[in-house]
Amino acid sequence: MKLQSMTDFVLEQNEIALSKIITAETKDSISDCIDADFNFRKIISNYANFLKQPLTLGMFVPVDKHGVVLQPLQFCCTGSVCGCMGMPVNVGSQGEIDEYYEAKERVLFEGFKIPKDEWHKDNDTVYNEKIGITIYLKSETISIQQSCGIGYGVVKTIEDLCQYGLELTPSAIKSIGL
Repeated sequence: MKLQSMTDFVLEQNEIALSKIITAETKDSISDCIDADFNFRKIISNYANFLKQPLTLGMFVPVDKHGVVLQPLQFCCTGSVCGCMGMPVNVGSQGEIDEYYEAKERVLFEGFKIPKDEWHKDNDTVYNEKIGITIYLKSETISIQQSCGIGYGVVKTIEDLCQYGLELTPSAIKSIGL
């Protein structure tokens, strides 16, 4: 699912809810109508709250509890060929592995990475090569610059990112209630 404006999301969810209500009415089930209406309201409320969240680095890439970017797990092989038993080689304990996977589960948007050049070595920048945007996370605002140089703006919440068609992770979709 792609991130979309509140208006588009409400209209889409309204169509889904109406089809459920119409189906329920043909079965003469008032409780199904009430359930469909309640679910519609709940999802709309969840999405509104989702859109109002202030942006953080952890929404784009896995970070630890202090907001420090966690490096992706690196595997030296795919099995027991080299003796590592398929375990990551850049961590020292199962706790670090668990921390990485838990942090990855909290990421809301697909496809973002931290640049590995001198200009962005402070881990305050993320980019998505597929859609061509770079997000600079500095102070209380976030600026977006498209690689083609067309767009540049200041954003503070998820809602401000709707125009970029970001792909939501399964975790994000689950938090909305879909």
